[in-house]
Amino acid sequence: MLKKFWQEIGVQAAVSARAEEVLRENEALFAGLPLHEWRTAPYEEGLSALKGALGEDADGMKLFVAQSMEALLALREYEERGIGREIFRATMAFMARFSGEALARQGRVEWTWGWWFPRQLALREFRLGALECEMTEGAAFGGKPAGGDRRRIFLHIPADADLSDGAVDASVAAAKAFFPKYFPDFAEAEYVCESWMLSPALREFMPEASRVRRFSERFSVVFWEEDSPAFRDWIFPTAVTASVEDLPEATSLQRAVKRHLLAGGTIGWAEGYWKG
Repeated sequence: MLKKFWQEIGVQAAVSARAEEVLRENEALFAGLPLHEWRTAPYEEGLSALKGALGEDADGMKLFVAQSMEALLALREYEERGIGREIFRATMAFMARFSGEALARQGRVEWTWGWWFPRQLALREFRLGALECEMTEGAAFGGKPAGGDRRRIFLHIPADADLSDGAVDASVAAAKAFFPKYFPDFAEAEYVCESWMLSPALREFMPEASRVRRFSERFSVVFWEEDSPAFRDWIFPTAVTASVEDLPEATSLQRAVKRHLLAGGTIGWAEGYWKG
């Protein structure tokens, strides 16, 4: 079942092979885990319990296997709610994307994004076309700490997202049809985003036709942390702590951002409301 699941979501062969090896070596351990209980627990609580039970896990692949097993439990809930298999497949492909990126960048198999994945496993985040859409209640936003019960749907931007106007419009339209149908409590939720892509600084150096800039202009920015270094994780993932002078210039985006930073500009991190 797990091998078929990994094939379905596009996990690379090297990652799948390592996962199968870990499964064989720890079959009894995995069989005794109360995964249903942990999958539906509050994110940090369930993840902490799972990681504690798994013990030493240098490459994160025990967690990869356990969360794959939780994904199959989540599939049952998808089916019970009537959510299509194609949405399940697209959502769970998060595992393939990040494990594949690690393999490409570092040349080794590892799973380092298990800390975020409980959102997908608990059916709180879904890939709907170009964007990933996460249901939240009382989440920190707009420079304010978490608290209250305000419902918001955060729009997250996968690295492989098509940010053309049509694809973004279709994704948000899909979300606005999906949530009222399957999660009616979120029918009137606000749509928001937090990302370096919302930075007002982009207007200083990106052309008007840029897809990233056009995406940013779809939001009303309410908070901008100008000095946040978080943008480096996404634009310069292999040089997060490098000096500005040493930042890579492998892509046109990296070159443009580096020029902007060398000229004394900032990027930072911003949050805003969807205008549509």
